Amino acid sequence: MRAKYDVVIVGGRVAGTSLAVHLTRRGMTVAIFDRAQLPGDTMSTHVIYPNTIARLERLDALDRIMAHRPPPLYTSWYHQNRMFVAPHTPEEGRDWALCIRRSTLDRHLLDCARESGAEVFDEAPVKALLGTGTEDDPVRGVVAEIDGKDVSIEAALVVGADGVSSMVAGLVGAKRERVMPTKTMLYYAYWVDVDTRNTQDFFFEPPWICAHFPADDSHHVVTMNGPVELRRGIPDLEAFYLERIGSIPQLWGRLSKARKVSNVRGTPRLEGFYRRQCGPGWLLSGDAAHFKHPASAQGIGDALHAAEALAPMIADNTYHEKYALWREEVSHDLYAFCEFLADVPTDEGMNQAMDILIHDPVAARAVVDIWSRSIAPWDALRMVPPMLRTAGPSPEAVLEKYRERTPALAESSSAA
Repeated sequence: MRAKYDVVIVGGRVAGTSLAVHLTRRGMTVAIFDRAQLPGDTMSTHVIYPNTIARLERLDALDRIMAHRPPPLYTSWYHQNRMFVAPHTPEEGRDWALCIRRSTLDRHLLDCARESGAEVFDEAPVKALLGTGTEDDPVRGVVAEIDGKDVSIEAALVVGADGVSSMVAGLVGAKRERVMPTKTMLYYAYWVDVDTRNTQDFFFEPPWICAHFPADDSHHVVTMNGPVELRRGIPDLEAFYLERIGSIPQLWGRLSKARKVSNVRGTPRLEGFYRRQCGPGWLLSGDAAHFKHPASAQGIGDALHAAEALAPMIADNTYHEKYALWREEVSHDLYAFCEFLADVPTDEGMNQAMDILIHDPVAARAVVDIWSRSIAPWDALRMVPPMLRTAGPSPEAVLEKYRERTPALAESSSAA
């Protein structure tokens, strides 16, 4: 272990490991610290789209992941015995998505980081920063517990890639801002012995949405998404989850002979937010910097995208000027779309949307392309007027109400 690194990254999962690879390829010295034993499972979205698959290939991780045989997935929506299926617009020859468990994805990205030259210290929690992160006292390293001893490690830059509850953000006073409340919660479990198919299937049973994602190593992710205010009235989450997915014949028929091999995981706390992204000697990446409702399935993709964009900014020391502007540009429209995704569906709205999506394959592809970021959300929504009426006339109209939320308000909303 060195006494000083160019960059210390707090957090050894997707945001941290992918950034480490891009930085070491530029000749920088990098250390990663994580309090957990790596690799390991973590609560997460699972689906990645053609844009993110291409980024994994550029990290030299895709072939390793594909060895776990995740099936390529088109997207299908079901509602009242009607359905449509649509591919994505191809990127680098791929018009499909993948579902990857984090135990698989994190392991291979961690290997890529180590092989690129990054030093990784797991079960090594960062306990403090060297410096407070102000102009008068810039961050200049971390204090980490290694083998039971507190060790000071200097760095020109400390990156907080440590998730929504970022300790680094807390230490530098980067509070949640522009908080977007959610009306829905999300829970999931892993299953095996399910008939594998080449679609990710969404079953709309308002006010609930359940979904089935065939994943790697013959595992399957089955999700339950519904009104957040009902959570307090569910005393037995496992039983309720089974009852909910069992009420959908098309889904339960696939699971009747399957085995659930995990507990039900998830949370009702899915508020979106931004944080101030950087300051003297520090910056935030991944969910620590910006979080969207998981119905957008953008967490993994956003982390990999940020790593590619940040590495040159860090290398030429322009992140202070460029990073916040980049983040705003790439996240603005999709963050607005998350207000629509975090709402509760209705049968009337779904019927009107399905009338169009079933008969217009161009509109259907445009809508699923929102998730793969190959079309701006409102360009797709204009092809489906019922969705546009619900989502709002423009992203600017949606986000105006959140621009006025002060950091104090944001913290209060999140706590509530």
